[in-house]
Amino acid sequence: EPLYKRALKIQEDSFGENHPNVATTLNNLAGLLEETNRLEEAEPMYRRMIEILLSFTKKTGHVHPNLQAGTGNYAMFLQERGRSEEEIKRHLEELCGRYGLKLG
Repeated sequence: EPLYKRALKIQEDSFGENHPNVATTLNNLAGLLEETNRLEEAEPMYRRMIEILLSFTKKTGHVHPNLQAGTGNYAMFLQERGRSEEEIKRHLEELCGRYGLKLG
């Protein structure tokens, strides 16, 4: 965990807080926190990761290659926490909608 957090800080300082490399590290750190049952800490990191990739997609007009996998990781996390498929779909559609994008 300390190494992921250090890598996250370095990437944020080097590339900016909304760079796709930051999203990758957030996904990895969220996965570690999930595996160590620190779910309250993991969820916002998954969400931030998705938001970074959605922002990239909106800015460039090209879907980031990690968006589908990241969305899948976040959806699986939510499902394992007892959210229904409909709730997950609505939540992801809302996130996408904030960036003028549609879930697809």
